Amino acid sequence: MTNKKNFASVFSIRPFDYDGFLLLEKCPVQRNHKKRANERKTEDKLKKLLAQHTMIATAELTCDAVDPVTGKDWYKGQVFLIDAHTRREFWMLGLSDFLPEKLTSQHYKVSSIGEVRDLYYTFDSSTSAEKSSDLAYGACRYLNIILKNFKLYQVTGLTWAAHYYDENQFNKSGGYDGNGLIVIYGEFKNEILFLDSFAWASKNKIDKFPHPLQTASLLFLKKHDDDVARSIVQKIYTNKFSLPDDEGREDAVTECLNWIKNKDANFAANYDSIPVLTEGFLYWLHQAYLEETEGKERLYKKGNSIGMIDKYAKIKNVNDYQIIDEVFNT
Repeated sequence: MTNKKNFASVFSIRPFDYDGFLLLEKCPVQRNHKKRANERKTEDKLKKLLAQHTMIATAELTCDAVDPVTGKDWYKGQVFLIDAHTRREFWMLGLSDFLPEKLTSQHYKVSSIGEVRDLYYTFDSSTSAEKSSDLAYGACRYLNIILKNFKLYQVTGLTWAAHYYDENQFNKSGGYDGNGLIVIYGEFKNEILFLDSFAWASKNKIDKFPHPLQTASLLFLKKHDDDVARSIVQKIYTNKFSLPDDEGREDAVTECLNWIKNKDANFAANYDSIPVLTEGFLYWLHQAYLEETEGKERLYKKGNSIGMIDKYAKIKNVNDYQIIDEVFNT
């Protein structure tokens, strides 16, 4: 017979009145609950208060703990709200027909911020189909990153960049949970913050297919951590065309922008095309960097871009996955 296990030391049912509920600390990883509280689907679900809406989840630290990412100190007895952030915001906005007088919490005892985070994701996966953008928002919030450009919460370009950059650590191009996205956003934090530091132009509709362009940009910025590279990327995202030279040759930034502007039917970001498009964007970024730093001649036409991703990978698998020198080579 299988032995039974009792969780009374780490789990209990705890009541909260509404005012006490409002004072609960937000989970260190949380999606954009303010935005979600104003969505139509949330209103349809919560506009009429039901008994099941008053079931929440909380977690209490059993000892002092330090957030390993932000360095913030938390102390024994701190209680976090785990489940019901969106409901709380919705009720605070006065959008429900009634406010709950009492709430009942599934209350957990935890010993680290990591356990708090894991508990949140366990609850969230069982109560909603959280979109990748919500997971990205939560990951960024955990890292103390607040992005102005919501396109940077779209993770496809980022996760492909992580996979290309280090396929040993990031062994897939997508499908990461919240914990995985914390690691990825942390790896590309500086590059993401740069892309968020200026307004993207839209007249060339660059934002219509951001994934391979973002993938290439992140890899390019990761390798070339200098003002030249940042200037090149910013010129592309802000449509900074240049005039041709005396021989009619465009600079690489303008060639890249023309490629975007004159897109054809095959220029769409999907699982099969992202690798090809990423190499194409990297080709022009790389050419632009050589033009700026080495005075390389402008091109009459695009050359072969196959193998460009390998130039920007941190780790390449050769000879039974031997890790080669991590110093980037052109």
